[in-house]
Amino acid sequence: MAEGVNCVHHVVWCIKPESMAPVRAIWEEALGLELQDLDLPDLGIHVMISWEGGIEIMAPTYNEGSLVQSARDFLEQKGEGVYSVVYNVENLASAVTRYSAYGATLAFQEDIGADDVDDRQLSDDASGGFAIKQALFDEMFGMRICLQELSNE
Repeated sequence: MAEGVNCVHHVVWCIKPESMAPVRAIWEEALGLELQDLDLPDLGIHVMISWEGGIEIMAPTYNEGSLVQSARDFLEQKGEGVYSVVYNVENLASAVTRYSAYGATLAFQEDIGADDVDDRQLSDDASGGFAIKQALFDEMFGMRICLQELSNE
């Protein structure tokens, strides 16, 4: 997992729920990268992730949730593929303002406190104690960027 700011943290793919088993087999068996399962009903998705590998694979598996419609729309319009690139920034509010000034449209924003980071298993770091702020934008120029600020809490 990339540390610091002004760097790619991880890449997110969106796949159909029925593709989860074969995609897992490719990453784990063919490529040797173990994936952790995260079930996120509040977002409406199931995620397979490798923090070490910088890989996140999500599938819309619930009827409702704050990201499920976006994921379904993506699959309908584009098919399976890269959904977003998560990019670490130093100050999320400032980065959102700057990016928005270039015409970017905010699609989803979430602040995840340190306790929720641990509860949702959003880190492989045993020391924990950090919070995540994210802002996902609609696609521009073929890119969907999710800005992310990591902070100690």
